[in-house]
Amino acid sequence: MNSPITGKPMKLVREADTLTFRKETFNIVYHYYLCEDSGERYTDDQLDTLNMVQATNQYREKYGIPFPEEIRQIREQYGVSAAKMSEILGLGANAYRLYEAGEMPTVANGRLILSVREPEEFIKQVRASSHFLGEREVNKLISKAQPLIDQRSDVLYDFELSQITLREDPPNSYNGYRRLSLQRIAQTIVFFEQHIGNLYKTKLNKLLFYADFLAYKHRGNSITGLQYRAIDYGPVPAEYGRLYLRLQDDGKISVEERNGKDDQYVEIYFPNVPFDEGEFTAVELRILESVARLFRMKNTGEIVHLSHQEQAWQDNEGDRQLIDYQRYAFGVGDSLDMSD
Repeated sequence: MNSPITGKPMKLVREADTLTFRKETFNIVYHYYLCEDSGERYTDDQLDTLNMVQATNQYREKYGIPFPEEIRQIREQYGVSAAKMSEILGLGANAYRLYEAGEMPTVANGRLILSVREPEEFIKQVRASSHFLGEREVNKLISKAQPLIDQRSDVLYDFELSQITLREDPPNSYNGYRRLSLQRIAQTIVFFEQHIGNLYKTKLNKLLFYADFLAYKHRGNSITGLQYRAIDYGPVPAEYGRLYLRLQDDGKISVEERNGKDDQYVEIYFPNVPFDEGEFTAVELRILESVARLFRMKNTGEIVHLSHQEQAWQDNEGDRQLIDYQRYAFGVGDSLDMSD
């Protein structure tokens, strides 16, 4: 961004600060452009959004308010429109649509929406609205929710010990304020295989880390919802062993063993699904493209070395700690050339 005073490019500055949202104060990393000649500070819409989303993320986490993506997924599992969900829950006519678009619900409305994630609660709300929905529509809506209950019961009854389960926490600062999405992880792997190739395990772990943390750095949310841990070879998905086994079990990726250095076997991953760019926003696709451009010509050792320069790894490696997005993402990649 150029200075409106001098016309010269301004420096992007990040500094610890606070921001007030709904009469509460939250610690954020405040972003602004500095005109070094005049000392004036400026922001644009993108920086304003990034500053604000840090506060709203923390507010949602504190009060258990679902995020827009969760709000949409809750509605879609019942196959109803946003307007119909508003009607069922007793919200304003356009409220649910606005919540999906990012408007912040009240604490009460947020918890109400989150409660109907469970189909039993959804059915209760439908029956409570029977006086204006009518018997036919009530039965239709219940018929959409009942299979979810039956499906869950079948899974519990026929539990397969071979099923690989992963930790799925609510959105918080350790998963980039996004629920874990196996679909998005698989699609990210497809993207990197197409644009980089040779996805050895150690290399893939770093590519996922940079994609998620750079996405948070620029937009305030991760891409995949993965948590990352600092280990000897750099930052890695916290459950990467189980993660790749689960993706294999689901048929989304395949693994091949090859001879590496000193005759040690190394694993390389291949996707089994086509790429669907509709899984990502335009901004997320640009982040993935940036990561591919940065690391396309680098081998695994070079990428590991770069990851060791990150404060996110240096501060947490000693105790193999989980890496906090909010604390570290805004410094990730500062030593890399992110220009086109």
